[in-house]
Order: sequence, then C-alpha cells, then structure tokens
Amino acid sequence: MKDKMNKYYVESLAACYANLKNADISERVLYKARLTLYDFLTVLLVGRKYGILSPIIETYVKKQKSVEESTCLSLSIKTSAELAALAMGVISHSVELDDGHRYGTAHPAVAIIPASIAVGEKMNATFTDILRSIIIGYDCMLRVASSVNPAHLKRGFHSTGTCGTLGAAAAVASIYSFDEKKMAYAISMGGLQSAGLQEMLHDYPPVKALQPGKAAQAGVLASELVDLGAQSPLSVFEGIHGWLKAMTDSFDENSLIGDLGKRWEIEYTYTKLYPTCRHCHQAIDLGISLHNEGFSIQNIKNLNLYMYDIGVSEVGIIQRPENFEQAMFSVAYSFSIALKYGIVRIQELQSSLNDIEILDFAEKINIIPNEAMNKVYPKERGARIEFVTSDDKQFAYSVKLPKGEYETPLTDFEYLEKSKTILNGIVSIDFIEELWNNVVIENMNKVKLNGIIKMFDRIEK
Repeated sequence: MKDKMNKYYVESLAACYANLKNADISERVLYKARLTLYDFLTVLLVGRKYGILSPIIETYVKKQKSVEESTCLSLSIKTSAELAALAMGVISHSVELDDGHRYGTAHPAVAIIPASIAVGEKMNATFTDILRSIIIGYDCMLRVASSVNPAHLKRGFHSTGTCGTLGAAAAVASIYSFDEKKMAYAISMGGLQSAGLQEMLHDYPPVKALQPGKAAQAGVLASELVDLGAQSPLSVFEGIHGWLKAMTDSFDENSLIGDLGKRWEIEYTYTKLYPTCRHCHQAIDLGISLHNEGFSIQNIKNLNLYMYDIGVSEVGIIQRPENFEQAMFSVAYSFSIALKYGIVRIQELQSSLNDIEILDFAEKINIIPNEAMNKVYPKERGARIEFVTSDDKQFAYSVKLPKGEYETPLTDFEYLEKSKTILNGIVSIDFIEELWNNVVIENMNKVKLNGIIKMFDRIEK
C-alpha cells in the first residue's frame, strides 16, 4: 500500500527530511531542540554516576579495538561512532530522567541524540546541523511510535527500542546529507533492526537501558552502510512481511505522515522532573501537593490510587521495592516519598529503601484501574487519589497530566533548576551554567560540538 502521493510511507518521510534546510526550521522548534539537547546532556551525567549498566558498558567499550572517531560523552572515551552511540544511549536511559512522548509511549532523546552527537563529531557537523538531525530523528521516531500505539505497547514491545532505530537512522542520514533515495534506504534499514521487549520491567528493569543504546547504534550502522552503497526495501512499512504487520494490530496513517514538514513531534515531548517511569509522575505531583498542604503518612489511612491500565501494568505491580531499579518503577513507593518529603530525587529513592514507614505505607495503597481514565488515554495521563484521614475525614484529589508535558511545559528557570538538582554533587554550578549558556543561549553559529566535548573532558580530568 502506498500513500495518497503514490509513495511508500518511507519515501514520504524521506522526501520531507532530505529536503529540509536549516533555514526552513522555525526559531521555536530550534529552541526546543536546544533545550532537549541540554536536558539530555545533564541526564547523561547523572546516568554515568548512578546507572547500574554504566560501568558495564564502559568496560565493554574499552575492550573493543575500534577506530577512534567519536567521543562517548561522560566517559571521555574515543571510539567508533557506533560504540559511542551505544554507550551514550545506555548511560542516559539508566536513571529514568530522560524525556518522552506520551502518544508514542517512547523516550526519544536516548535513542536519537547519542547517534546525532557521535556521527556529528565524526563528520565535523555544525551545531545547527546537529540540531536539525535531532529534530528529524525525533519526528521520524515519534511519528512511527504514535501511529502504532498503544496497540504496539500492548503486544509487549518497547517503543524506544523498536521505533528508535528508525529515528536514529533518519537523524544520522541527515548529518550525511543523504538525498531522498538514500534517506529512505537508511530509515528502512533502521526499521529492519527494530527490537525491544517490555519483559524487562517484570524481572530486571536496569537492562531496559540497553534498548535505546542499541537503537542509536542501529541508526549509525544503517546510514554508514547506505553511505557505502547498501540498499533496503522501500516497502519496509507496508510489505507483506513489513514493519507494520509485524509490530501492531492497527495503526494511524495521519500520525505517520500527516502534516509532514509542518508538525514537528519534538514540540510534543515531555520533560521529566523525577527519576522514575513517567507513569509515576502524576501521582508524585499529587503527593507533593498533599505534603505542601500539610498531609502526612501518619495522618492518612485507606488510600486508593486510580490510574489507567497501562500505568497500572507498568508501575503498579511493585509496591515494596527492594532496590533502586525497582523503585523507579513503583508508583506507590514514589508517591509515598513525595508525600513524606515533598521532593523525589535519586537520593530519596535510594535512602527510603530502608524506611519501614514509607515501605509499609506504600504496600497498603490500593492501586485501582479506572475505565474512565482508559477512555481518555493517552490524551490524558491522569491519576486520582481518595483517602480517609486519621480523624475520619474524606478527601479526593486528581490531576489530568503531570508537569512537563507540552501543555504544562517547564520554564527555562525550571530546566536549570532540574539540572542543578540532579547534578548536585556531580558537577559544579559553574559547569551547569556554562553548559546552559553554550547549548541554549549562545548564537548557534558560534557553538561548536568540539567545545561541548572539551567541557565534558574537563570533568574527567
């Protein structure tokens, strides 16, 4: 099947991306890309310190004998573009602080930006070229993800891994300045490498970080092979054994190719404030509000937490986590921390694992699927709490969306405050402000990727 322009879907995407010039991108979209890149770089540093897979992937990269063409930021290791993309993808997704897209149920930064940075350094790309590649990679990945979800997720696939390969390939192809045909081949070859299962959440959540790393690596590989003359099926989406048939029971064509070049999906992403799965965040927001109003664990009893089914299945199973990795996927635990402290950081998630008061309270929370919330998901990712206090008064609070969505965006001040909070004890305030000024504020034509790389090198030294 071809679209209304008598092109395969991958050709329509490629025609848009291959012909996009830097001058065609609005200042608003470019600024969002700069904020997105800044947020990614700060999360990457946190992942380097706290990620359980970070030292493992560092050891793996160091063992490989590879051409030294790209830097793995946060490790200051020079290696191949493929391995640098892999490592940065793994490290940055290891603490659940990276951005996301609720319609695509995917985390784009950790799949796209490692590939853009790695190949950008290899190809000596300009800063604006890198921003364009990020915008294109986000758009491709999130259009595909939005078109197949939530059906894709319900079949057990991890969209960050499966859709990230397509977006990463498009991003890298942009840096290579591929024409329409080569761009299509690269995206197609990215799709052939799609992989990622949700099963990790039910047994060993830390390995989830491997999947965006592999997606970034796959995008680099796809474009490098196409650059050498490789081709890939243009029917990758629609074919009898194509991506859509393999990955979903239904898809939305408008989400995939509607308003190409007019609607850029990077504008519809969310930014995280808390180091947990996004499905925990609306409950955390409620917990912080309750704390600020004077409620506490001691004066609340019989608390019910209502959520949509997907949220319950991903973060409602573990109520008494045994380690940090489980804690990031426990809505009951993170809500309890928010209620007690009015803040949820890595420090609280780790230290509260020995807090019997929090653990007992979390275990007693009734997590209940709500059909009304299912009907409005993913337009709304809400939560509702109902509880009785120790003096037998009844209360109910609800929220439709957590903070940081495109409808509830962070201010520049909140971006900076997030980075200062999560990087406390890792880098200096001077470094944070220098990075902000360089990535977000400085004239784009004056910013050099090599300058950002040197900043990260200084941390290691």
